[in-house]
Amino acid sequence: MTLPSRREFVALAGGGSLVAPAVFAQKGAVNAAPITGSVVVDRIRGNIGVEWKTNTVDSFKAGDPATAVKGIVTTTMATMDVLRKSVAAGANMVITCEPTFFAKADNPNAPADPVLAAKRDFIQKNGLVVWRFSDHWRLRTPDPLAQGLSDEMGWTKYQAADDATRFTLPVITLDALAADLKKRLGVRGGIRVVGDPQTEIRKVGLLTGTTPLAASLRTMPAVDAIVAGEVREWESVEYAQDTVTAGIRKGMILLGRVVSEEPGMKLCAAWLRTFIGEVPVTWIATGDPYWRPV
Repeated sequence: MTLPSRREFVALAGGGSLVAPAVFAQKGAVNAAPITGSVVVDRIRGNIGVEWKTNTVDSFKAGDPATAVKGIVTTTMATMDVLRKSVAAGANMVITCEPTFFAKADNPNAPADPVLAAKRDFIQKNGLVVWRFSDHWRLRTPDPLAQGLSDEMGWTKYQAADDATRFTLPVITLDALAADLKKRLGVRGGIRVVGDPQTEIRKVGLLTGTTPLAASLRTMPAVDAIVAGEVREWESVEYAQDTVTAGIRKGMILLGRVVSEEPGMKLCAAWLRTFIGEVPVTWIATGDPYWRPV
């Protein structure tokens, strides 16, 4: 299969330059004075409530930090779809939880690839500023990704008093729990389940985002099921499968990394609005990247 050229890719993604229909302006934000991307980040650092690390992925990934911000979008991943929707809505600063250029290094210039290049060009042509906000957002207490997910599921009243990742739910089967997660979170195809569908679940532990085996080892003994984002199949999945094979009634539900983080970045938009009033702040969903064959 031949990859599309840079121009073809931009055309498929919605055009090289979009004219914003001033959706943000309709919300009534008043620009008393221009606020730049750098000012936004400074305010985040001043309100985050945790020590700022010197070695962090939280940094500008594209665009000029001195750009006057017209509107802010929070999202799980700054995909071409999210970038296009941001421009159409009149926002020019995108705060993303995950990388923009397909790797942790977030290098927009390597490798030489038409898709990567077209994405970089789209950002430049539309005057976007992209900033990654991951390390420090996850360090907040309570865990905002778990809090966002539990809010979306309506689980807040079932939360353990001292742990935003643990819940005691009314008894539900593993199958029914997975179905409820799928419905409430709008999962298209990424969700997968380990365990007997009829296993009764009461205690649940959340492992949002991507987590190592150690997190599963720490969580599984105290719960009936783990609801996780992304884990390695040869680590946590195999551990969960062997637990079930040993006759222990447990379950593991994998939502996918993006789906598990979406509510947390929706919560991030609400948090930003508590100290950024000059411009509108909104959340744009990345969406489940998978679909399931019939």
